[in-house]
Amino acid sequence: MAGAESLAPLDKGVVRRNWDIRAAAWNRWAEVMEKVAGRFNEPLLDAAEVASGHRVLDLASGVGEPALSCARRIGPEGVVTATDMSPDMLDGARRRAAAAELDTMRFEIADMEALPFADESFDEVICRFGIMFCPDPAAALAEARRVLVAGGRTAWMVWGPMEDTTIFAVIQSRVRAALGLAPDPNLAQFRFAAPGLLAGLMTDAGLGDVAERELRLDARPAAGSKFWRANMEMSFAEELADATPAQRAEVERQVEAGFAEYLKDGAYHITAHARIGVGRRPAA
Repeated sequence: MAGAESLAPLDKGVVRRNWDIRAAAWNRWAEVMEKVAGRFNEPLLDAAEVASGHRVLDLASGVGEPALSCARRIGPEGVVTATDMSPDMLDGARRRAAAAELDTMRFEIADMEALPFADESFDEVICRFGIMFCPDPAAALAEARRVLVAGGRTAWMVWGPMEDTTIFAVIQSRVRAALGLAPDPNLAQFRFAAPGLLAGLMTDAGLGDVAERELRLDARPAAGSKFWRANMEMSFAEELADATPAQRAEVERQVEAGFAEYLKDGAYHITAHARIGVGRRPAA
């Protein structure tokens, strides 16, 4: 089985800059995307066995998902610590937590490869679509093991192959074509698309009871709903900011044409494919 050496290398400074650039778009669309996010959040929280009263660490929280869902699940006796390496992203999580009156949330700027927490501080560690952007994912998994209590559980969600998630497949191809950008064969969000890669790294990090589960979802957004706009703006924030009005119009035309291929009976028939890796810190 291929390990970390098979992953395309990443530069941490570039990764941080990219998320800082996207933060405004992610904040702008956070509430709109909340319902969609919930379809991914709940399976992750279930896999981690998050329950009332638990202490949970959420890595790469961004503008608050799945940390806000986690805070609702753990109730007033629990605590969820939301972390991200981008202050601008985490400001969105703070804003949304305050608006929802979720006072059991804590916030910390943190690099998941070197966590600022003591050993055995958390009952669960969760991460939704974050480890793909780690230059050293083995270090991140080792840190998760370190901060878990003995027997504590961790769950990590990653994307499967891009072609299995319609919104990425269409937006990546159509936006790049409209803006004259070359295809990117090494998109970071699909670094863990190969089955078993995540589970193998979790085992190598010393986690026990490791398993990898598939999550496949279907959606039927209504025809003409422009459901894709949030994802498009969050994925191509920098490129769209520099686009001329004519280029932006061509992007919209291309993306609409791409999704038209999935239109049937008044709705777009689209799919998503993610994987969840789960494991525990051994009790002894």
